[in-house]
Amino acid sequence: MKQVMTEIREHCPGKRGCSSAEEGPKEPAPNIVECSTPQPLGMEDGTITDSQISASSSQTYFNAREARLNVGASWAARSTDTNPWIEVDLGESRVVSGVTTEGYAYQTSVCYCVTKYKVAYQKQPSSDRVHVTDLNGNVTVFPGNTQGDTPVTNLFNESVLVTAVRIEPTEWLTVVSLRLELLGCPFD
Repeated sequence: MKQVMTEIREHCPGKRGCSSAEEGPKEPAPNIVECSTPQPLGMEDGTITDSQISASSSQTYFNAREARLNVGASWAARSTDTNPWIEVDLGESRVVSGVTTEGYAYQTSVCYCVTKYKVAYQKQPSSDRVHVTDLNGNVTVFPGNTQGDTPVTNLFNESVLVTAVRIEPTEWLTVVSLRLELLGCPFD
C-alpha cells in the first residue's frame, strides 16, 4: 500500500479541482470537503467489514467481500448481470477523495478487469445516489485496469462527504471483476 500512496502523492499533489482561471475564493458546495492527503479507508486492512460490502450479483467464490485490494481473490459479477455494481457502506459520514482498483489475473495470463467505471455515492443512507462529476458537471468515467494485478488510482476533482460509495463498471475485459480501496480523510 505504501507504493500506492507514494504514487498518489506524486501524481496528485495538493488540492484538486481548481482552475488557474478562477477568480477569488469560492464557497464550497455543501457536500464538498477538503482532503489534501487521501489515505486508505479500510477495504484492504479489514476496517471496512464484509457486511458493509454488497454487489448487484456475484459469481460463486467471487463474492463482494473478496473485493479487497491486494488479496488473492476478487469480486466478479454474474455474466447475466447487465448493470453490475459493487457498493461499500461506510456506516457513517466519511470524506472520500478517490478509489484504487485492481483487476484479477486468472492463471496469470487472463485479465478479468473493469477497464472503465463510474462512481456514485450517497450523502445520507436514505438519499439518492449522485455520480462523481468533472469540473463541467459531466459524470466522470474513470479509467480502470488492463492488467490483473496492477493497481490504478483515480482521485475525484473534489472530495465528497458520503455514507456509501458504489462502483459501476461500464466496460471490462473477459469478466466484470475488481478489487478496490477507497481513499479519503477522517471527518471531524
